[in-house]
Amino acid sequence: ISKKCYERLADEFRYVKAQAVEPLSTFMDFIAREKMVDNVCMIIQGVLNNKAPLEMQDKLHPLGEFEGMKVIMSETFDVQGGFDDVYRIFLVDTPIGPYFEEYLKDVDREKDEMVRAGVETSQVGGILTKQDLEIMKATLKKAWLEDFNDFVQGLGGTTAEVMGHMLKMEADFRVLLVTMNALNTNLSTEAKLQDRNSLYPSFGYLYPEGTKELRKVWNDTTVRAALEPYTKYLSLFDQVKQFYEAETSVTEGGKSVGQFQSIEDLIYAENVHMYEMAFEQQYHFGVFYAWVKLKEQEIRNVRWIANMVILGTKEHIDDTIVP
Repeated sequence: ISKKCYERLADEFRYVKAQAVEPLSTFMDFIAREKMVDNVCMIIQGVLNNKAPLEMQDKLHPLGEFEGMKVIMSETFDVQGGFDDVYRIFLVDTPIGPYFEEYLKDVDREKDEMVRAGVETSQVGGILTKQDLEIMKATLKKAWLEDFNDFVQGLGGTTAEVMGHMLKMEADFRVLLVTMNALNTNLSTEAKLQDRNSLYPSFGYLYPEGTKELRKVWNDTTVRAALEPYTKYLSLFDQVKQFYEAETSVTEGGKSVGQFQSIEDLIYAENVHMYEMAFEQQYHFGVFYAWVKLKEQEIRNVRWIANMVILGTKEHIDDTIVP
């Protein structure tokens, strides 16, 4: 069901984009780039596991399709041939190539290897094989967010005001997500803090004072102290803490976590209200971004309802639904 819903959304998105002129067409390209990042990471994950990309076609987001995917998805594509073709397609044939190349160069530098003007094709396999794909995905999303924000601010006017606000909130939520998900992992250790901090976007309402404080945190107490000046985010953190504490008690035989929500669920709910408010203003491009995001939330709701019906747990439908 969700696959068909995403295809419908992609068709509607392409129809609107076909009617658009600059700078709206570039704005819509930026919206699609986020999904391209998801697809690229999915394909790389498959290649690392020696899976043919064609096998993962159902998992790829139709909004993030790009010209080079036709080659990768062909039955003749040799997954055993290494990263040569994948490298060429991702770095040359996609709009997210610059983000990907910068990531590879940064990783190469971290390994104390010679800093080069570019990364050789033969090195890509070795670099990617040793990297955490979730960290790579977060790094690419950060680069996309910063690039998108620069473009939006360059447009000026109501678009910069409304869309700028949404992107700043997205950046803040990304900081919170990275921080929360890094707790109780090796990314919260002193040796790995730099890796975690490199995933924080360089703009947003938390930037620079809040981000500066969050760069130092390593546990629940320090996170809460860093968020004290930000009432809204502190409230989110307290709600999320209840969820994770309840989850721990379930593991130990305690009560259900049904009445609490994860950080992702709370952020989805906050975002929906923000996207709806984007339609209150006139003559700006933010409505196109808000429209896509609201449609995606609608699809997530449909998928959740379908899953609960299949599992025979209709009483849990309201736990995750975002109205």
